[in-house]
Amino acid sequence: MYGIVSMDIRRLEAFCKVYELGSFSKAGQELFLSQPTISSHISTLEDELGVRLFDRMGRSVLATRAGEILYGHAREVFRSLANARADIEALLDSVSGEIVVGASTIPAQYILPGLLRGFLSAYPGVGVRIENGDSDSVIERVTEGSLICGLCGARVDHPDLLFDLVLSDEAVLIAPPSVAVEIGADATLEQALKWPWIMREAGSGTRKTLEIALRQRGAVIDSLRVVVSVASTEAAINCVRGGLGVSVTSRLAAAGFIERGEVSAVSVPELDMSREFYLVRNVRRSLMPAYRHFVEHILTASAPGRGEAT
Repeated sequence: MYGIVSMDIRRLEAFCKVYELGSFSKAGQELFLSQPTISSHISTLEDELGVRLFDRMGRSVLATRAGEILYGHAREVFRSLANARADIEALLDSVSGEIVVGASTIPAQYILPGLLRGFLSAYPGVGVRIENGDSDSVIERVTEGSLICGLCGARVDHPDLLFDLVLSDEAVLIAPPSVAVEIGADATLEQALKWPWIMREAGSGTRKTLEIALRQRGAVIDSLRVVVSVASTEAAINCVRGGLGVSVTSRLAAAGFIERGEVSAVSVPELDMSREFYLVRNVRRSLMPAYRHFVEHILTASAPGRGEAT
């Protein structure tokens, strides 16, 4: 059993040539190997299998029954390898199949749909499956290799990860319209710390943006009065619409609700909540054609002046 597992493909090739040509020297000429090398390959195979493969008949050789059996299976091995090569070459020439893309909440709902429209039109043979998670989980899965690429609202320093900017946005503080009237157009950080807050989960890129903005002003997120914790942008916005408190979310996500007057944007000039969304890839993962064209399309379509991402 162990001999079969360790069998060298070059020795198997030499064996097949000797079988087909009936000669060690002719097999060597065909494979550009010396006769002693061919003899060594055959002897090693016989030692590994514990059986004689050829009977040496002077200048010619004849396969034993064991040799005939091995030759039949060896031909199947080489046919399978040839088919594998053909399939891989076809794959390299084909932009088709399903690609799986990780995405945090905002990219999945507000960025990817616009970007995918042009990609799917250009490559109709490709299907895209979007797997949602918060920014931390998308980055973690790309790092471990279970995702080829993903879009997220945060970045980390890691030697295997490449982050390309896709879109710049800002997190905006939203409040129920009645509360916003009392607050006014602008609010101070001191006021904001006293409000009831609707807070996103720990891995959220939106929450990280708020944490950084607070830290820059010497405050921490634990100083906020959190009344409800949620795991999605929609839940946060709906809690604000229901009058439960204020929250921070992407301006992309809040724009429609603000325009319809369902929530109000409140400026806190002391907080810089600009943020960016990235395409993250693991440089150790190979990109098959469908993924390679997807990455190229995302980076081209999101380049300044293109506007497809919005």
